[in-house]
Amino acid sequence: MKSFLGILLSLPLISLAAPYPATSSSALTAPEKGLYFLHKGFTLKTEGTNWVPVPGSEQSLLDTVRFSSKDNPKDGSLSIRTDKVAKTASLDLYTRKWMRDYPNYGFEVISAKNFTLNGSPALVVDMLSRSKNKQIRQVILKNEDRVAIMTCLDDKANFNKALQNCNQIMKSFSWNTLEVPEQKTTPAPTKQ
Repeated sequence: MKSFLGILLSLPLISLAAPYPATSSSALTAPEKGLYFLHKGFTLKTEGTNWVPVPGSEQSLLDTVRFSSKDNPKDGSLSIRTDKVAKTASLDLYTRKWMRDYPNYGFEVISAKNFTLNGSPALVVDMLSRSKNKQIRQVILKNEDRVAIMTCLDDKANFNKALQNCNQIMKSFSWNTLEVPEQKTTPAPTKQ
């Protein structure tokens, strides 16, 4: 009887679990809760949007997370990529290196502005693609030795609609503050 009662009490917890470990189908790691990307060093919520994570392309060389509308995935998208940098590297130096290359790739930088997002220094860059009728907003954040690049992309005509969803998700970005506890080493015994 006790084991039956134990099973009944654990059913609500089991029903929230993912059918396979590390999948996004668990209610506890749903993107709207913001915990799904904890293992990547940040949290992000899709609350207030109809955007969901989209499976990544196996052809991509970069480790990115991509979101788009669950109703029409061909519309705008938001991708998030993280990089490791030197702790001493400034956000300005990091971004200045690749911003010079944008015109070579067919992008026209409309504006670039520094700001703070949830306590982290950030830079927002708005661009137009000269050849593909696309508009882009990138938000770059730095925290110690990590950088996150969030890129919102859509056709020029639909960009403002996509940007509302992108901004809603980007505003929820926060770096993981959980630190791995340092392991204390004990001195090895000495021979007598």
